[in-house]
Amino acid sequence: MKKFIEGLLFGAGFSIAFIALWMIVTIFIYPVYLESQMSDLADTEIVFPDDSDTTSLTVHPAYTGEPFYSLSIEERIAKSSAIALAKFEPANDGRMQAIIVEYLKLHPGTETRYAVGDEYRGSSYYPNEDRSRGDGVVIFFTGSPANMELSTSVYGDRITGLNDIPLALFREKCNEIAPE
Repeated sequence: MKKFIEGLLFGAGFSIAFIALWMIVTIFIYPVYLESQMSDLADTEIVFPDDSDTTSLTVHPAYTGEPFYSLSIEERIAKSSAIALAKFEPANDGRMQAIIVEYLKLHPGTETRYAVGDEYRGSSYYPNEDRSRGDGVVIFFTGSPANMELSTSVYGDRITGLNDIPLALFREKCNEIAPE
């Protein structure tokens, strides 16, 4: 019985030491390693072979810094490379499709994956009687190719997630604020 208890204590000590080492690695060492790997990828050229020739794509890092959702309306507009307005339209399968009706802001040279008239599937949904998603969404994109940072609902002529700002005033701000 004494040997069994000694073995049990040895195993428990070994497990505690392993967990402590694992926590040190995941909390302190791994994030530093990941950050260095990601910074090496920023602004590098990636070559994709195809049948006839090679094409290249320059990868631009997305917006970094303060979390996008915590920025003011003006800062969000300035940091965005594209801002799209999508309206919900019923689809044949019962979904409400978010169809991009216009770009309120599109920085010159920004590569977007969606044209006016395309469905933005990330905001499309199946209706639920308990919840309304409004009449459409405003979608903020950063970088090029443009990556979605934030979307917020539009109810009538107001953008509820942006302090209930009228769409007309938001459109004016998009035209006035210069990109960063």
